[in-house]
Amino acid sequence: MPEPTAILVPVASTKKKTTGGRRRNYEPKVELTGIKKFLPTGWANWLGFSLFGGLGIAFLIEGFIAIGRLPKHLDMIPAFVLTVLCLWIAYLFAITRWKDYI
Repeated sequence: MPEPTAILVPVASTKKKTTGGRRRNYEPKVELTGIKKFLPTGWANWLGFSLFGGLGIAFLIEGFIAIGRLPKHLDMIPAFVLTVLCLWIAYLFAITRWKDYI
């Protein structure tokens, strides 16, 4: 005698899918408006922003000090290059949102 086989019938779910609607999908997030979009979020972004921002300001000051000692020292060129690089990295720390990449 063969064993009975079960027949699976798909059952419609009783849950109603609720999305925010079409308009909600196009609204910008609250954290991406105004000045908040240029400020870091999270402790790691604040740490990187403050460290690289401080280094950028220090290299900027060093570049102006090196201009005053121009005949002997040509340290102003690498100081200004490092200023731009450090401030650019600080800017990237400020605008990066990690939850967008996770």
